[in-house]
Amino acid sequence: MYELNRVRLYSIGPAGARYADTVLDLSGVGEPVSDPAPQQPGFFDEEQSGPVRRPAPAGVLFLENGGGKSVLLKLIFSVMLPGHRNTLGGASSGVLRKFLLADDCGHVALEWQHTVTGETVVVGKVSEWRGRQISADPRKFAEAWYSFRPGPGLSLDSLPVAERAELMPAPGQDAPKVSARGRRRTMKGFRDALTEAGKAFPELEVTWEEGHERWTDHLGSLGLDPELFRYQREMNADEGEAAGLFAVKSDKDFTDLLLRAVTDTRDTDGLADLVHGFANKLGRRAELTAERDFTAGSLDHLHRIAEAAAARESVREHHRSAERRARRLSRSLTARSAAERDRAR
Repeated sequence: MYELNRVRLYSIGPAGARYADTVLDLSGVGEPVSDPAPQQPGFFDEEQSGPVRRPAPAGVLFLENGGGKSVLLKLIFSVMLPGHRNTLGGASSGVLRKFLLADDCGHVALEWQHTVTGETVVVGKVSEWRGRQISADPRKFAEAWYSFRPGPGLSLDSLPVAERAELMPAPGQDAPKVSARGRRRTMKGFRDALTEAGKAFPELEVTWEEGHERWTDHLGSLGLDPELFRYQREMNADEGEAAGLFAVKSDKDFTDLLLRAVTDTRDTDGLADLVHGFANKLGRRAELTAERDFTAGSLDHLHRIAEAAAARESVREHHRSAERRARRLSRSLTARSAAERDRAR
């Protein structure tokens, strides 16, 4: 089982509340892990002192209405639940596209720590507008997901989001911290840098996915169950939705809640589309029946017209043949009569 250790948000967010490069750190304040795995520090990490501890077991984010609590949740959920239909507050399906400016290459990276071994894994999402132009066409919005196991070649702090990384002292500390500087990388540049790191350090287990289903399956293989986040998404759809989710008033409501909890929506999406298609056709039954009857009647009349035309053409051909025979006979009789006159002379 994994717990959220740190969150990094880079060049993303609504126009009035941008995350330029922000790290939310929940690490090192929980209980010690029970069976810590050997860890190799990164290039710029300090030596580990004391036992490896789990992240904070709980946290409270105090913000007034409109301060950005839902924005933060939307961004985190976009990594664990890919696809617009899973967006927090699902009525606004294109809300995540509003968090990206034309020249952005936005990142949301989550570092998870195993509760028993203390090992970490980073999963993230990168997105940008194709052609650097904001569009109402969702196909112009490019997004992809990635994962790796932090090591000497790559970590949450040293994500290659920019072309150059500098060592900057953390506030109130003497120890340096990696900070992204320089021109922001495009999605292709970021992927190339990630791939190069994976080739140089195979133990990073770098993975890159661009399909929703493949990414969801990959999360499951890492031990991160997306279904847990689907429940959280439903509970946080709007303010106070957690209580409303379990407010069942009838056996039908309880059955619906149970089915949503145990059924993979991917298995039912196809059935829902099929039923929707049949419902649409049933709603147009009278119109489609009238259209069918009109077409069948028209074909019947057309067949009769075609048969009459064929019969007329047959009669015309018969008359033309008779006329040709009569002309040949007339020419033959004329020639014979001329020959008899010549002999009489």
